[in-house]
Amino acid sequence: MGQVSRLRVAALATLASVSFIAAMAVAPPAAAASSGTLADRVIADAMTHLDAPYVWGTDGPRTFDCSGLVYRVFSDNGLAGMLHESHSAYTDYLIFLREGRVSRTGGQPGDLVVYGGGSHVGIYLGNGRVISALVEGVRITGVFALTTPFTAFLHTGLSGRTVAGSTLASYVRPSTVRFTTVAVNLRSGPSITRARFAVLAPGTRLAVLRSSRDAPGRVWDEVRTPAGAVGWVASWLLRA
Repeated sequence: MGQVSRLRVAALATLASVSFIAAMAVAPPAAAASSGTLADRVIADAMTHLDAPYVWGTDGPRTFDCSGLVYRVFSDNGLAGMLHESHSAYTDYLIFLREGRVSRTGGQPGDLVVYGGGSHVGIYLGNGRVISALVEGVRITGVFALTTPFTAFLHTGLSGRTVAGSTLASYVRPSTVRFTTVAVNLRSGPSITRARFAVLAPGTRLAVLRSSRDAPGRVWDEVRTPAGAVGWVASWLLRA
């Protein structure tokens, strides 16, 4: 069995015995709400996958393993090249190690967090918290809350890279979740004139990605559905 295969087996074994800090539903850090960086976008995207089930070897949109979650989030934000298109926690670690961007201190939002020498990886949220795909699903934990030992931060530099104002302004606080109050049309854009491609049942759980206003000034939310579809819905038809 090769080294990468052994690490994958080790990952499944160690993740099965994950130990969480007292409250698993730790509130996400507020730092990413308004600073205007690529880290904000990556974190906002990662948070929309909270509670998604763990399935080894998958990278979404409905199920993830640890490296699959990282790859999906970075890929969806045009950053897969930073990972050299890698779908492996161990390979991610080697890439950053070779580039001299690894340390055990100084983690910044948007950095990666590696455990067990490359057997597990997550995305650093700041304030000592990390989001990653565990056997229980995608969860937020403390950096040192896993039984698999912390190895290092992989420094992406995303917290220092700004996003164009018009794009950033549409992003909302990470982990915003809302529910439909009635049957709601999922549209291709923020207007009643845009094409409808689905109808969401009352009570559907939606992850809000960003918001915008139409010509009359009404607020629309771009959302991701539990099935992974992304579209726009009328904000006034949603509840917290």
